[in-house]
Amino acid sequence: MRITRRSWLTVFFVSGLTGFGRPGLAQSPRKPIKTARLTDDGFVKTSETEVSLELIATATASSEHAQAWGQRLQKLGFQFQTRQAVAGDKAEVKEQKLGQLRRVTIVAVLDRNGKIVCNDRAFTLAEADKLAEWLRELKTYGAQGAPHGKPLFGLDDRQFVGVMRELSVPVEIDTEGLSLEAALAKLPLPEKHPLRMTPEAQRATRNLDSDKKLRTDARGLSVGTALAATLGEFGLSFKPLRTPDGKIELAVSPREAGQDAWPIGWPLDPEKPQGQLVPALFKTVPVALDDVPLTDVLTAASQASEVPLLIDHHAIEREEIDLSELKVTVPNRKTTWGLLLRQVTFPHKLGRRIVADDAGKPFVLITTLKETLKENPATKSK
Repeated sequence: MRITRRSWLTVFFVSGLTGFGRPGLAQSPRKPIKTARLTDDGFVKTSETEVSLELIATATASSEHAQAWGQRLQKLGFQFQTRQAVAGDKAEVKEQKLGQLRRVTIVAVLDRNGKIVCNDRAFTLAEADKLAEWLRELKTYGAQGAPHGKPLFGLDDRQFVGVMRELSVPVEIDTEGLSLEAALAKLPLPEKHPLRMTPEAQRATRNLDSDKKLRTDARGLSVGTALAATLGEFGLSFKPLRTPDGKIELAVSPREAGQDAWPIGWPLDPEKPQGQLVPALFKTVPVALDDVPLTDVLTAASQASEVPLLIDHHAIEREEIDLSELKVTVPNRKTTWGLLLRQVTFPHKLGRRIVADDAGKPFVLITTLKETLKENPATKSK
């Protein structure tokens, strides 16, 4: 199932976004955002966690299987208890917090073949090392396990919706022309989810051109989209990271193709025509262009249609495309803004995507053709 505007709009709605390119209401002064640094292992120290394993022995499970597992797990440093099933028993992973102690209980089934089964996992005796690895993961991250490589960034539905809500706050301040540090300080980033620089991001920022300034103006769009676009222009990306103690941080890392990162725009609702979601882009207008700079056309189209437009400068420059050198010619005709944007970008190996910010507001993203054909793993749910 694809995450679309409908996925989160039914849970919450954020209104009051200012129009792209229009001056927004002045925001109250904010304290500069400090980007904290993660340790080299990327872990945050947490309270003590106790992990216990309960095996429900089926009627056909032999005591030899239980003894074999006991000897194997004891060598690996884990203890467990075996018991007969009682009414209401089910395989599950439970978590309970008692002050500073986090108690994780795994209830699994020991079947007739000596296999330990819990939810979508099963382990034979020969796979005891994998079981031990999973138990260590639960000891570190709790009942949800490690977030890496899981849908929705390893968050459950409630956590994901909460992060989306925090990142749906509109940006009303122009950050164009600022350094990375200055731009991050101006964005209304959520205090609930602090921004963290991974060691890889720290090394990448040290190699940045000190004179490099932001060219993105994301006023009127959500802070999550603005943050993704801002970091993206400097070769970085972010994603919500569930830490071992259960808190959620915004972890910044180098931008890599196909990685599980917060996207610069989410797919529109596939069940609704784009003409219904963004009617201004499908309005027919007369057009005649003769060797006009592409950047001027993009700006004019965005202002005339009143639809926000962001340019993925990093991806474009990585393909060695110089936007400032590109010119477009379109003979006198009637067309729509949406078709015009496609027509003037395609000959230059560029493409336009109509996407939505974290609050569901549609905008146009100009990037490379290669990027338009890709689908960010983060835009897919379970």
